[in-house]
Amino acid sequence: MANNYFQFKQFKIVQQNSAMKVGTDGVLLGAWTNVENVTSVLDIGTGTGLIALMMAQRTESKIVGVEIDKAAAGEAIENVKNSHWGERISIKNSSFQDFLKSEENRFDLIISNPPFFTKLFKVNYQVINQQQNVKKKE
Repeated sequence: MANNYFQFKQFKIVQQNSAMKVGTDGVLLGAWTNVENVTSVLDIGTGTGLIALMMAQRTESKIVGVEIDKAAAGEAIENVKNSHWGERISIKNSSFQDFLKSEENRFDLIISNPPFFTKLFKVNYQVINQQQNVKKKE
């Protein structure tokens, strides 16, 4: 059985209940994002809190993670509590739209790692191509 966590040098991501697990894209985004002169970060769709934690590890910023999925937000909250940076990170279980209505802060950096679905796009491209071929024949 696979682990339900991903261990980094300075923190651990528990991801048992989250649909979106730690992946190379999230790790690279967290590692390569320019954080020079950043004092506040908004992580949209924080999932397990991976990128929020990586931003905390790399900066002294205040960080807010927004996550619509209750299970993922719960794991993000636990991951943050179990880290060295819990006092600088807050996780909001909310849609981004609702978060915007209630939040008045401005952020130096807004970061997001949305899910990527290749099968959905292949199906849509096939349908579009079929529709275009029908139109060409008419």
